[in-house]
Amino acid sequence: MFDRSHVNIAKLVLLGCAIAYAPSTTAGEIAGTGAVTGTVTASKPFTAAQVYLRNAEKGVTFMVYTAGGKYQAVNLYPGEYELTVGRRGFTSDSQKVTVQAGATAKADVVLKDADLMPKPGINGPSTVVAYPGRATITEKDVEFHTDYNKVYPPGPGREVLERVCMSCHGVNFYSLKTLDRAGWDAAINMMSKRINGADVAVPPGKMSPKDRQLLLDYLATNMGQNAKKRALAITEDMPLDEGALGKAMYVEYEMPKVGPNGRPIGQNPYFDNDGNVWMTDRGSRNGIVKLDPRTVKWETYPLPERGIPHGITVDSKGIVWWGETVGSKFGRLDPKTGKMDRYSIDPTGLFKTRGHDPIVDAEDNIWLTVIRGNRLAKYDAKTGKISLYEPPTLSSYPYGADKDKEGNIWISQFTQCRMAKFDPKEEVFTEYPVLTAYEEDQFCLIRRGSVDKNGIVWYGVFSNGKIGKLDPATGKMVEYKMPVAFAEPYDI
Repeated sequence: MFDRSHVNIAKLVLLGCAIAYAPSTTAGEIAGTGAVTGTVTASKPFTAAQVYLRNAEKGVTFMVYTAGGKYQAVNLYPGEYELTVGRRGFTSDSQKVTVQAGATAKADVVLKDADLMPKPGINGPSTVVAYPGRATITEKDVEFHTDYNKVYPPGPGREVLERVCMSCHGVNFYSLKTLDRAGWDAAINMMSKRINGADVAVPPGKMSPKDRQLLLDYLATNMGQNAKKRALAITEDMPLDEGALGKAMYVEYEMPKVGPNGRPIGQNPYFDNDGNVWMTDRGSRNGIVKLDPRTVKWETYPLPERGIPHGITVDSKGIVWWGETVGSKFGRLDPKTGKMDRYSIDPTGLFKTRGHDPIVDAEDNIWLTVIRGNRLAKYDAKTGKISLYEPPTLSSYPYGADKDKEGNIWISQFTQCRMAKFDPKEEVFTEYPVLTAYEEDQFCLIRRGSVDKNGIVWYGVFSNGKIGKLDPATGKMVEYKMPVAFAEPYDI
């Protein structure tokens, strides 16, 4: 839709605004800002419609939900806005709104009935676009179906596709691809064949040679070069608490392009102690990006070569650190001088590695999950020494990382569905296969977990739509099924 990529960051965090306590009509609570309020009506009942206010000059979109048909957006930058409303089964005309500092503008909207089936090129969650998945479907020639069997016809290879491939890539990924048999064969090899000693995304035991043949036959038959692109549409809304959503605000910042062919892809926003947001740009041109959300000022620090940075963190001195998924490196940036240094994850060159998510411990040491290479790396802040530690489970794909108040490092083991604790003093791992791995799916997937202030470890079972918690003191685990079809909890 727009000429830039987008980064969503909660307004509550960015500007310290107590939205939950805002009155029904109010000007901006932050000096120099304004507000917009109004009522959204329709010919049939609806809940939690999304009201978008886009400031094209700044490249910022504010989004709030309706509650009881009313909405309010506060602490808006002064300027001209385009207001639209999104909700599945409805459409609305856009209107122009002028926001002035210290003033509250009013804009009411009447929704029109619309087809419940999705349309390509519309951004938003499933309650707006009416299909599951992480990416906006932009192809013009897509057929949407509510019947799963029309998107993925029954056949012996479908179960293999669901278990091995769709568990990671999602339901609306493969049905949008059209390749000949050789192309699908190469794609399967890329994910499952060990090349130059590197770990594979499909761990040993998950796909047998017979499974592989069934998978190739299924893909070549149903997603061949001449196949029609298809996607699954959903008819049921996820349950929403519009009372709570009506007190929240989201802000989307459009990442600026760097160069004529720039295509930024933001990843992992992280706040420094000064309230700036740092993130990696995995697109083109790949690098490290800084946003001052108060002024909407961007700064870009391109990498000297294509490293495709992923996770990012900032240490106590303000130094920015990141992992790179290409080239077996991680890096640091001193924002004061602009000096950038990059280090080999394995200085010996023995392991084929791929960096992922870094965190900082209390002594400013950097801990980095090494997703390819099955390692946890440590960069010693005092000596500059790099140490590598291997979890007990092979090909576990260490993904996210966090730390507890005792200084233990926790990692999520993506392809083996475990949370693991590493004790830096004893240099010992303790792995915890999650309940789903025991009870339902040995090869379920966990991308990121976190540790709360009480030491409870939280995780999302990405492939099975569950939220789980672990009490390390007792070993007790509890999991909760998310009440929405095809849920994919990525991070907690």
